Amino acid sequence: MSSKKPSGAQKIKSIKAEVDAIKRRSILDEAAQQFFENGYESTSLESIADALGVTKQFIYSRFRSKSDILVSICRSGAAAADLTVEYGATLRDDPATRLARIIRYFVQLQIEHRREVALYFSEAKSLPPEEARAIDSSKLQFHRMLCGVLNDGKKAGQFDFDDTSIAASALGGMASWAFFWFQPDGRWIPETVALQLAILSLRTVGVERPEAFIADIPDVDQAPAGAGAD
Repeated sequence: MSSKKPSGAQKIKSIKAEVDAIKRRSILDEAAQQFFENGYESTSLESIADALGVTKQFIYSRFRSKSDILVSICRSGAAAADLTVEYGATLRDDPATRLARIIRYFVQLQIEHRREVALYFSEAKSLPPEEARAIDSSKLQFHRMLCGVLNDGKKAGQFDFDDTSIAASALGGMASWAFFWFQPDGRWIPETVALQLAILSLRTVGVERPEAFIADIPDVDQAPAGAGAD
């Protein structure tokens, strides 16, 4: 039985939704650039509208306020933690391979969204309290996931460390800050950075031959394109 074709009204509604999404994205991109270059407090809705060649009403029809725009940008910057937790839950490998996969996945997302991640780190103080708490909750879930993998690896005799939470914080911090020093026009592509940090993570928790747990890991589908750091 053939599926029902969408009506003309449905097609128009779909097109309008796509156009609106493009307009929202243009606002977020310009706002993120200005927040990044000038700071959140020094950026106005007027300057964003002027750069886009639109009116403030164009922005207000899609975002309630400048704070609402910042929330959307910071959510994007913090999404890597949620996505990585979801990704980690699908893995069925031994702990060392899982840790390598998780670190590679997370680092590439951090690099792909480095501008948004940087804004979250620099402008978190400007977020509404409830949004800040939601993002902190995502970070906590990511930390707990790392702790779980580390504990599994220690029980299996693959990892050697003293305190699980400290080890998870060290690995998470190392992976998180790739956004800070990565340079798109530098020597390394994102995949190379992610691979090297995965190897360093395994060595940090006592794996003597980390390459053995990385050779068969495929590239991450969501990996960003482009080139990397000095």
